[in-house]
Amino acid sequence: MTNSINNQMDLNILKSCESELKSGTKEDPATNVFISNEDGEKRWEEFKVRVVEHNMRIMAKYYTRVRTQKIAELLDLTKEEAEHFLSNLVSNKIINAKIDRLQDIVTFQEKKSPQEILNEWSTNLDSLMTIINKICHLINKEETVHAVQT
Repeated sequence: MTNSINNQMDLNILKSCESELKSGTKEDPATNVFISNEDGEKRWEEFKVRVVEHNMRIMAKYYTRVRTQKIAELLDLTKEEAEHFLSNLVSNKIINAKIDRLQDIVTFQEKKSPQEILNEWSTNLDSLMTIINKICHLINKEETVHAVQT
């Protein structure tokens, strides 16, 4: 799958399209959004950030576990930049993920609705109560057996 992703997409797409987006072409004239001044540069940097965030959201949909180094490679970032973007998205609750720094693995999880969380909690509680009930029954059975023997 990784090979098909690498073959289908150019990881340096922003770098290759930067001049076209900033200055335009004959067919598509410049929009002056990314002009060479302070505001244009600020917009360009913000655009790059938004592209990376979008790509991370897409990764969260298609991957469940992936190495941080692989994220950095796919997004053409350093490992530290990838962790920074990822932690910002997680802290802003845009994506749901856990980063295991010791194993260098990111685990993406689907967001659960409050209803799903309550249903899961209720099911777990029900199973716990069933186990406790069974244990109590076995304890009573043992007490009865020991009472009969004495």
